[in-house]
Amino acid sequence: MLRLIGVAFAALCLIGTGSLTMADDATKGEMSNMKDGMKAEKGAMKGDMKAKKEEMKGKMKARKDAMKVKRHEMKEKMKAHKDAAKAKGEEAKGVPQAMGQDMKATVPAAPAAAP
Repeated sequence: MLRLIGVAFAALCLIGTGSLTMADDATKGEMSNMKDGMKAEKGAMKGDMKAKKEEMKGKMKARKDAMKVKRHEMKEKMKAHKDAAKAKGEEAKGVPQAMGQDMKATVPAAPAAAP
């Protein structure tokens, strides 16, 4: 009986370690599959982020261009306004001189000194 118990124990030990080795191999295979899956997920996320970044870049560029166009329009408006004011100022400068000459022409000559 003692021999039978010893043989059973030995068989159990051999089978037990063999099953542990098989379980270890299965676990390693599962882990490598999980790692591959995670790498694929990471690559997909990276691609999505790049696409999103490019999309945002395009939007920001469009916004910048719109702001640039608006700024140039405002500059042109201000320049036109400035030129108009300058022309108006030049025109106003000439009017008083002409008025002064007109006044001189219309003022009658002063009578000679009274005796």
